[in-house]
Amino acid sequence: MNTSKYILLAVDDSEATARAVTYVASIIEGQPGVRLCLLHVFAPLPPKLLEFGGTENPAEEERREAVQTDARTQWIARAKACAEDIFAKAQSILCTAGVPAHAVETQLATPLNGEAVVTSILEAARANQCGTVVVGRDSFSWLQELFQHHVGEELVRRGQGFAIWVVE
Repeated sequence: MNTSKYILLAVDDSEATARAVTYVASIIEGQPGVRLCLLHVFAPLPPKLLEFGGTENPAEEERREAVQTDARTQWIARAKACAEDIFAKAQSILCTAGVPAHAVETQLATPLNGEAVVTSILEAARANQCGTVVVGRDSFSWLQELFQHHVGEELVRRGQGFAIWVVE
């Protein structure tokens, strides 16, 4: 497979993603053989949904486990519904720009921790044999820059073997 014609575009519900999708659409419009994978990386499950302290009473522990499993199922269902909305917006932008629907696929990833977002993106790019990874980037205030890192900057540092496009 020619990996240069397969692009992974990480999407979320930000304005930066809308700009990145619009940019990619303008680049690939009318280009034969170009395929696009829209990847949405879920936020990690909240710790309270992963485990609880337990109890000495087996019946109470079973009840608590059932409640927690139900809460986890509901959280995942809401996250998937949100991802579907994100995919629909991106696909609408792409369709309007003339990118054929058959050239676009969607994929979900769930990181184990906050740092794993970049790892999830790079793993998906490798698994899908993508040659290019695209992310949107919003500007941070100087104060935010002290405490937060951009996914795009980390992708540039760790994305050896890929063309990395960071769209601001």
